[in-house]
Amino acid sequence: MRKIPEGVVALAPMAGYSDFAFRTVCRLWGADLVYSEMTSAKFLLAGGDIPKDAPVVQLFGSDPQELAEGAGLVESSAMWVNFNAACPVRKVAEKGAGVALLGDLRRLRIIVRRMRSVLQKPLSVKIRLGLEKNVVEKIISLLLEEGVDLIELHPRTARQLYSGKVDRKVFAHIKERFPVALYASGDIFTPHDVRELFEVYGVDGVLVARGAVGSPWIFRSSKLYMREGRVYSPDVDEILETIELHLRLLKLSKGPKAAAIFRKFISGYTRGMRNARKYRTMMMREDSVEGLIKLFREFMLAHACHAQYRELYVGGGYEDGKEDKSADCKTGARWT
Repeated sequence: MRKIPEGVVALAPMAGYSDFAFRTVCRLWGADLVYSEMTSAKFLLAGGDIPKDAPVVQLFGSDPQELAEGAGLVESSAMWVNFNAACPVRKVAEKGAGVALLGDLRRLRIIVRRMRSVLQKPLSVKIRLGLEKNVVEKIISLLLEEGVDLIELHPRTARQLYSGKVDRKVFAHIKERFPVALYASGDIFTPHDVRELFEVYGVDGVLVARGAVGSPWIFRSSKLYMREGRVYSPDVDEILETIELHLRLLKLSKGPKAAAIFRKFISGYTRGMRNARKYRTMMMREDSVEGLIKLFREFMLAHACHAQYRELYVGGGYEDGKEDKSADCKTGARWT
């Protein structure tokens, strides 16, 4: 079995999210690895771009020959190749790809065997527990028989989609039952989640997905928490710098579509902040990167000033809002 890195906190593959811009941001915030977006083997064979900045490239599809050829195309630019047999999205599953393959284990075996035959580097497979019931042991036995080097597991069934809570005890059971490298996925939102998965359930790596959207600093914070027992919270300047970098990288890679693509991140970057609803409405209507940067500067300045006002005046006996001295705030003056 080929060597897979352990102790990894990585950005998970997320369609529509894990693009070049967000991968770069997460690496700067300490992600050990970043996965590419889910990439169609058919798309690659038609001349589509290979994601060369992602150490792990995720492929999906249902045709064994296409997937073998696609794996051969991306191998030289990747640490290893990942195959998606976990995506529950209807338009993927209806074509016999993603999680649908967990209901067609014969085809899954053929695909993995063909991919394994063309690769010198490691091959990993991302899976769920099954379609409607937990048959994960059967799935993992099959994958190990075909020479898979790493399992990335989201411990829900296809039917559950993203509802309910994941059952993390499954990870410990698999590590006891099988000699396999195992990365955990699903409901990883805090540094505590990350530490628990390593220390309690014994996984070899953690894939952060939705927990990184709007909070890419989760990678740095998780490592600090595991090392020293404390979390890292970015200040307003760092948050704004991250947002501006994200937007400029999107503009560089996506051109005029950048502002529209970024809209899915707005809620995450403004979560829990004062006046977020008001500014989100304006941001969602903005079509330019420069316009979004201007709005975020205004929003962050207002948020920072209010926080400073509360610390200086509310804590000293003033009622919140009774004597608003936030206009005197100097924090963030360099943004305007």
